Amino acid sequence: MSDGAGPSARRAWAEVVLVVVVVFCAALAGFEWHRADRDRSQLTAATTADDERRAVADVAAKEAVALFTYDYRDLAATQSRIASLATGSFARRDASGNAAVQRQLLAAKATGSATVLEETVSDADAGHASAFVVLSTRSSSNGGPMSTATVDLHLDLQQVDGSWKVSEVQTLKSASD
Repeated sequence: MSDGAGPSARRAWAEVVLVVVVVFCAALAGFEWHRADRDRSQLTAATTADDERRAVADVAAKEAVALFTYDYRDLAATQSRIASLATGSFARRDASGNAAVQRQLLAAKATGSATVLEETVSDADAGHASAFVVLSTRSSSNGGPMSTATVDLHLDLQQVDGSWKVSEVQTLKSASD
């Protein structure tokens, strides 16, 4: 622009600069909005995955404790707790296999309790999950001394009607303390 440019040339030049600045700011705002939206989506996905893992860990820990917590005076309550956290097929298998165990617990006047020492979710997606739970168990029978053990369990879980349920349990290790 030359010194001899009139006011209309300077005004036209200022308008062009103003339009360029506005377009640049709009583009920058759009880019930042897109980046924030992407970050928010990633955070939501991570939070959802963490929530799922916590839900799996909670059910796995509760079922593990339920399997090792019993009182010969109310074995039906024990069976009810186990079934409430289990898929239908696992609850039926557990109930059918427990008749002999329940007779032994009743005859021995046995009681037991368990505390979760550690829980880990190794896999949780597409409605299936795996968890590992380490328990400290205490039991007694016939009024004898309390015995303790550490039990490692692997639990398979699946979503049933929006809730996690245990579909299989394997004892990996049991060691008396």
